[in-house]
Amino acid sequence: MTPDRTSPYPVAADPAVLAAHSARLYYRYAKAVDDGDLDALRDLVTDDVGVSRGEHPTEWGVEAFLDVYRAHNALRIPVCRHVVTNVRAEWDGGRVRTNAYFQATMFETDSTRVITGSYADDQLPIQGELRIAHKRIQVARVMYLPAAADQFSHVGTKISRDNSEHD
Repeated sequence: MTPDRTSPYPVAADPAVLAAHSARLYYRYAKAVDDGDLDALRDLVTDDVGVSRGEHPTEWGVEAFLDVYRAHNALRIPVCRHVVTNVRAEWDGGRVRTNAYFQATMFETDSTRVITGSYADDQLPIQGELRIAHKRIQVARVMYLPAAADQFSHVGTKISRDNSEHD
């Protein structure tokens, strides 16, 4: 995929719309990570994507990018949920510079991990959609919690000792 540099990205002039387009990409990215969907992740990046994590050296290319998520998938975390907030996007001469906060909650069998941090990414418009050109992940804190329950009772619903619902 190569960016179409002959015409400006249509929403580049409106910061709010640009941020909404970037937030849409972040949503698709978070869902693909949570679902362990490497094909969806591949569709979200440029061919020469860079990935930087903390102080580790930047790695380049789709396979290096996907290796991060292959390793994540290998952990076999039963439920993982990413939330991306506070998305800021600015047009910078052909690319979108973004900043956002993230929280990844990993509901493991015996514990729960909550990782908070930030993204400072470059995104490129390609065929009318933003794609990740450089993913920068900076972890701020990791919180370890007890295992979370895998059941929930809605208000007005009682759960009996045998876990069957009744009113």
